[in-house]
Amino acid sequence: MSGKQSENLKKLMVSKNDEPYVSDRAAKGAASRWLETKSERMRVIIFPPGYEGDHVCYKGHSIYVISGVYKMDLEDTVVEWQKGDSFIIPNNVPHRSFNPSKNEAKIIMFDNHT
Repeated sequence: MSGKQSENLKKLMVSKNDEPYVSDRAAKGAASRWLETKSERMRVIIFPPGYEGDHVCYKGHSIYVISGVYKMDLEDTVVEWQKGDSFIIPNNVPHRSFNPSKNEAKIIMFDNHT
């Protein structure tokens, strides 16, 4: 590996698959692995069975459903997302996450803070 490649590798933020999930700082009651810079955030989040979000969020996200069923309140509509689904919620679209299923749901969520 060249010196430049080695220096670039040092700049990466990494969360390896053997790292434990911890209580999510933004989704109380969920667990996550969290990576964050000044302008970006990525979380792998596990929503346990019966999870209900404790707040309505107005920040935009890009989401990919890894497993389970992930539901969202979008004002007067409930939308259900399943394994393999992905979507982008723009800023200022109120939404709340929940998982009424008997199985956990796992998603990847990207936030852009710019």
